[in-house]
Amino acid sequence: MVLNENNSMFVMNPSKEIKSENIDENLISKIEELTKLRKSISLDLKSIAGATKISTQQLKNIESLDFDKLPPHPMRGSFIDQYCKQIQKAKVIS
Repeated sequence: MVLNENNSMFVMNPSKEIKSENIDENLISKIEELTKLRKSISLDLKSIAGATKISTQQLKNIESLDFDKLPPHPMRGSFIDQYCKQIQKAKVIS
């Protein structure tokens, strides 16, 4: 809640959309790198979906950098973090 100039309270509407251009370039390059790694170690999205309970469609949205199709923050960040961790975990195992 925020007070406006008349000292009236109103609720700020958080932005539900985040466009790809607003995403940190380091994050984008990391996702691109992990996507290549995932494919090189033959890790399929169904395996990641099973481990994280994130749908394969949402994982495809992450890999294609369609962040505006992901749920709003904080779930968006959690999905991306889980995706990255699962690929890094699989890399260590393989």
